[in-house]
Amino acid sequence: MSAPGHIRFVLPGAWANVPLVEPDQTRKFVQRLVQERVGRDDRLASVRREVTRQMCDTAAKAHASGAHTLALALEIVPGVPFAASMVARDAPWPDDVPVTDHPEAAERLAQAFPGAEVVELTAGPATRVQSSGVLRGKDETTSSVSVHFRVPRPDTGALLHVRFTGPDMGRPDLIARLFDAVADSVEFTRARSAVQEVAR
Repeated sequence: MSAPGHIRFVLPGAWANVPLVEPDQTRKFVQRLVQERVGRDDRLASVRREVTRQMCDTAAKAHASGAHTLALALEIVPGVPFAASMVARDAPWPDDVPVTDHPEAAERLAQAFPGAEVVELTAGPATRVQSSGVLRGKDETTSSVSVHFRVPRPDTGALLHVRFTGPDMGRPDLIARLFDAVADSVEFTRARSAVQEVAR
């Protein structure tokens, strides 16, 4: 799936790419998606409302953070709706890690983010941090797992931040491996030369 931010990635079939546009447009998209996935049964009205609220809240937070890409998986944890999410945004490298001191991306990543694991993705070296947390619904909570990747962009020299969050289903490492597979599919669709040409 191609996405804003000049990236392409492969998502499991249940995921949807949510446009980060005006709140009203995002809400209409989410409502259509929820109706399609949950169904129109009147008995599921409260479920639809809660899923829509959660997804719109996630979209609003993603937009406020400067994200250019949001993908959501509409999953129903027993009795309570929770959405798994992928949020992607670009950010500069930390100021105290100059490019000239560390020409190798993996070495530069290790210095910039000493608490993170440096891994090799198809798109190149990246940092990976896995953490646990809690997803809160209207009346229920469930434990969650998050995986945060930082990938150097070959087109702009910035960092692509990709954060996955979802219910851990009692098997956080298994869910994290699903997130790892999506991260490994990320491709950058714009070459540095194209960016330089536009800038002239």
